[in-house]
Amino acid sequence: MNILDPIMIAAHSLGAVVWVGGMFLAYRVLRPAAMEIDPPHRLVLWHGVFSRFFKWVWLAIALIIVSGYWDWSARFSGDVPTLYIQIMQWIGWLMVAFFTFLYFKPFQTFKKAVEAKNFPEAGGIMQKQIRPIIAINLTLGTLEIIIGATGLYW
Repeated sequence: MNILDPIMIAAHSLGAVVWVGGMFLAYRVLRPAAMEIDPPHRLVLWHGVFSRFFKWVWLAIALIIVSGYWDWSARFSGDVPTLYIQIMQWIGWLMVAFFTFLYFKPFQTFKKAVEAKNFPEAGGIMQKQIRPIIAINLTLGTLEIIIGATGLYW
């Protein structure tokens, strides 16, 4: 075993914790609490939260991709890996695609609307675009964790 193998596994786990855990916190904890705040302040809060969290998501994505393919090559020497790892790979790329779209389209429009104090537009983007994509990625991320934890037993 190479000394980098456990480091890469730890990096992969940390990336998943940051990304999926952050989505869980935002969707299941912060969102309900933020609903008690008036809409303009709530949207400013989300602007700040997403601006900070999304930087961490980019780092998490990089860690997950590099460490995932490191593990793949270390364990399978270029061969096709087991089914559960293939499934995780495709779900992971789907999550990256959803996040990339979220970041470059709805989030950028949301940021501009909040900065212009156009809170009705920002609220609509949040409700109709950002929140559903986060819900989808949270579901996919949870599925990834379940597959990763149980895949060896299939």
